[in-house]
Amino acid sequence: YKMKKLNFIFFLLLFAILKSCSNYNDIYNVMSFNIRLDTPSDGINNWENRKEGIISIIKNQKIDILGVQEALPNQIDYLAKQFDGYSLIGQGRDGGNNGEYSAILYNETRLMLNESGTFWLSETPNIPSIGWDAALNRIVTFGEFKVLNSNKKLVVYNSHFDHIGETAREKSADIILNHIEKNNYYNSAVVVMGDFNAKPYESPIKILSESLDDSFIVFPFEKPFGTFNGFEINSKLDHRIDYIFSKNIKLTDYIHVYDKLLNGLWPSDHLPIVISFSL
Repeated sequence: YKMKKLNFIFFLLLFAILKSCSNYNDIYNVMSFNIRLDTPSDGINNWENRKEGIISIIKNQKIDILGVQEALPNQIDYLAKQFDGYSLIGQGRDGGNNGEYSAILYNETRLMLNESGTFWLSETPNIPSIGWDAALNRIVTFGEFKVLNSNKKLVVYNSHFDHIGETAREKSADIILNHIEKNNYYNSAVVVMGDFNAKPYESPIKILSESLDDSFIVFPFEKPFGTFNGFEINSKLDHRIDYIFSKNIKLTDYIHVYDKLLNGLWPSDHLPIVISFSL
């Protein structure tokens, strides 16, 4: 009887372990992170003082898909070299390897790239261009992925909307939704993330929210709820302008990462945000 009981307990433990492993393998982690461009004007907050800490934070979150904004070519080169088994898609907003990227880094052991591209948030999306009342060129990078060991498809968009043009931000939201519809992606798992330079009650976010799920709404939390800190150590964090929207996925978690560098400063003037989900 004791032996049977021990065998039963052993099989229960084995089942629990296998189940937890299976659940882990079904979960994907996505991060959106405006890493702040490399500029000498940032003084003590310059890229050289932040870059190692940024990599550490990303790796600690066990990210499968990373969307970065404001990354200049030298920052992209650095990021790409820090993650074995990951590939990067995207181009600079001035075309090719010029200007800031809204790039996507993905885990090749879990995802296979079917198709990718970058288009401009303007009336001429196929060429480097400024749209409407925007101050700068703005882009979207997208990737269509096959989820390995399954027949499922995941489509990811990463962008950085203009900080000046209100019309441009509205039109930018429309352009992304139109791209999803035109490519019949509404039947697939979709993630749309980035720094949208708009607060939750403003029209670009309302437009996106009509067709997609705002992860923060699914997993709301009390203050501080913001994502922009402006490098202020004691920021109130009451400006939420970074988002991860989704469609046809099962969200299991949503967080803002409040980790600081070893010197007590912020890793960027934005917080990284992370969702976990299953398909």
